[in-house]
Formats: sequence, structure tokens, C-alpha cells
Amino acid sequence: MKYTIRHGSIAAVQHVTTPEGREVTVTEADDDTTRHTLPLAVQAAVNRQFGIIFALPYGRRQGFIDNSVPFEVEVTQ
Repeated sequence: MKYTIRHGSIAAVQHVTTPEGREVTVTEADDDTTRHTLPLAVQAAVNRQFGIIFALPYGRRQGFIDNSVPFEVEVTQ
């Protein structure tokens, strides 16, 4: 099953599209409740993306977001 992850318009938001076409919005401030509804591999990818974006200097984040492309995470069950 493929999940698609794409950045929102700001650094603290990512959108995950499930194989069923449902969109889950994950924010950096979530208490992980939303993330726990996603498979572990997807949670890890979301967390990694937040780590990358927040490791950038503030002034470079928007450029990273503007140039990012959605990516897929394959989950086998």
C-alpha cells in the first residue's frame, strides 16, 4: 500500500494521502495522536521530514517547501 506525503504551505504541516484516498493532515505540534493512526513507516517518514525542515535555517525553509515534491512510502502488511 502506498502513502503519499507532501509538505503543506508552512513548515509545520504535512499532508498524507492514504491508499484509500483519505487525506490526513499532520502538524509538528500534534501530540502524536494523529500520527499514530498511520503505519510506523509513514510516521517515521513524516518525523524525518519535520526533522529535515526544522534543521534548516529559518530563512531557507520556505524555499525548501516550495521546491519539495510529494513522495511515496510503501507499506507492506
